[in-house]
Amino acid sequence: MKVLITGTNGMLGSNLCRLYNNEHEVYAFHRDKVSLSSCAEDYSLELMNSNELDAQFGQIKPDLVIHCASLTSVDDCEKRPLQANDANVVVTENIARACSNKTKLIYISTDQVYGAEVDHSEVNMNLRPINQYGKTKLQGENKVKELCSDYIIIRTNIFGWNVKPERISSAEWIYHSLNKGEEITLFTDYTFSPVYTEYLGDIIMQLVEKDFTGVINVGSPTPCSKYGFGMRLAGEFGLNSSLIRKGSITDHTFSALRFHKLDLDVRKLFGLDITPPDYRISVKQFARNKEGQADHY
Repeated sequence: MKVLITGTNGMLGSNLCRLYNNEHEVYAFHRDKVSLSSCAEDYSLELMNSNELDAQFGQIKPDLVIHCASLTSVDDCEKRPLQANDANVVVTENIARACSNKTKLIYISTDQVYGAEVDHSEVNMNLRPINQYGKTKLQGENKVKELCSDYIIIRTNIFGWNVKPERISSAEWIYHSLNKGEEITLFTDYTFSPVYTEYLGDIIMQLVEKDFTGVINVGSPTPCSKYGFGMRLAGEFGLNSSLIRKGSITDHTFSALRFHKLDLDVRKLFGLDITPPDYRISVKQFARNKEGQADHY
């Protein structure tokens, strides 16, 4: 199968390339001079340029497109709303138009689209994102629904290892800080349903094999606080958990608003006979895959 992945020098895109490269013909889209991912062919292009995008699509003729490229920093989206709109809405529209009715599209969305809603299930149509990241990703979802007939919109919260030294995920930051003996503060009152990139990649292919179409949550069936996540991570790496202080999200000022409860309802995934990993299993695999990762500090 020809699999085209966007944002392949990012955390998720690079991991998906590595996972799929042996069994599929992987084509990587990125914005850098050099590809940092395993693939059959890579292309450096600007996804805002629909003509260039369409030309490459016409040459590759992918069977499956996984759209990972986006501006994912919640605070950066708030500070730069126009850039957030370009990256998360306009680019998604270009990708969706290129796929149209010919190619299955996987759109990686976010738990932030639920915002302050209590019901974090896919049947909830009354979504109220409270920051620019959530708003622009929801607009991206709507573009996919409008322009494509065969799509999977995945709402998730991922963590993993980055291929770019200058990019540090929250899980990497926790690991490196504790590894250097630094004290950190993690919130006890901010909960989420994280999933390791490798497991998300496996679930994506299970959904494709089942020919699923629609919106679906992918995350840990058991939510955890940021503090609980950090404590689990420290345990898996054998690091000093006493360096982790308990904090409250109410005591921290962000550029963007954040709702304190982002737990995902994953019953729909179970209904498809797909079992998402508990966050503790994800953290264990994250720790196992530390070998071979470049230290960023």
